[in-house]
Amino acid sequence: MKSTFDTKISVIVPLYNEQEVIEQFLKRSLAVLEKHFEWFEIILVDDGSTDLGVQKCLPYIHRYSQIRLLKFSRNYGHEIASTAGFDHAKGNFVVLMDADLQHPPELIPEMMKKAQEGFDVVCAQQKERPAESKLRRLFSKLYYKVSKRMTGLEIPEGQGNFRLLSRTAVESLKLMRENNRHLVMLFAYMGFDTASVYYDCPPRAAGQSKYNFKKLINLALDSIIGFSGRPLRTMAKFSIFISFVMMIYAGFILIEKLLSPEHLIDGLASVIFLIAGLFSILFLFLAFISEYISRILIETKNRPLYYIQQEFRKEVK
Repeated sequence: MKSTFDTKISVIVPLYNEQEVIEQFLKRSLAVLEKHFEWFEIILVDDGSTDLGVQKCLPYIHRYSQIRLLKFSRNYGHEIASTAGFDHAKGNFVVLMDADLQHPPELIPEMMKKAQEGFDVVCAQQKERPAESKLRRLFSKLYYKVSKRMTGLEIPEGQGNFRLLSRTAVESLKLMRENNRHLVMLFAYMGFDTASVYYDCPPRAAGQSKYNFKKLINLALDSIIGFSGRPLRTMAKFSIFISFVMMIYAGFILIEKLLSPEHLIDGLASVIFLIAGLFSILFLFLAFISEYISRILIETKNRPLYYIQQEFRKEVK
């Protein structure tokens, strides 16, 4: 039977302790890709998993020459694992997706059709996520608003890493090698003609999300601090404002002391409160500045983003 798309496509799948879902994911992905594409490859990137996920992938790797697995020397994080996949992808189009089946492989042909209309980036955008807690949904909305305000980049709510990129977009992405990476922000920074394909997000096939609240906070900081100098400019403006207010306050105290010294009451509590408040703001600013300095230190070392311990692929005789 003739394939639907006469093009080469690579599918990148970061893995971290996905032993419960990886076989089901591979079966569904292979069924879709074999039906619709003449040439395809699946690049699995194991991000230092501690379960039996790699072993469960091996029978598929030995059977299908289109599947290969890159095993990291340690855990580097989802964003770096995705980057390694882009570095090794050979297709004219590249799809990035997770293995938890909340990114349905059956959506790939629809994304490919949209790309053939002339779009370099096709995002799979969730209509809604009913399984999410109210707190997480609130945090997500707040994150999108703050990110847009601080970075100036437009990121529609519901867009994640599940997307298809043309070779042009992939090569542009590979030029950006910063250590503190947030791919959604990098995609937005690149621009390119972008379209969306909407879908209902299914529940996880098994297991739990690897992104706990702490990791989400860190990712949000990476996206805001790593992509904009606006926090520093905001702090500078706020510092000027505080200085101006304090000068007015000092002038008021001085005038009151000169004109009506008998009315000026010693206010130890108010002074302590004022000093404590100013020091709190000062330490907050120092924390932000320290974060920027630590990132500069890491970037100047120019270390490799990752190390591959082993690569698994079918031996061709």
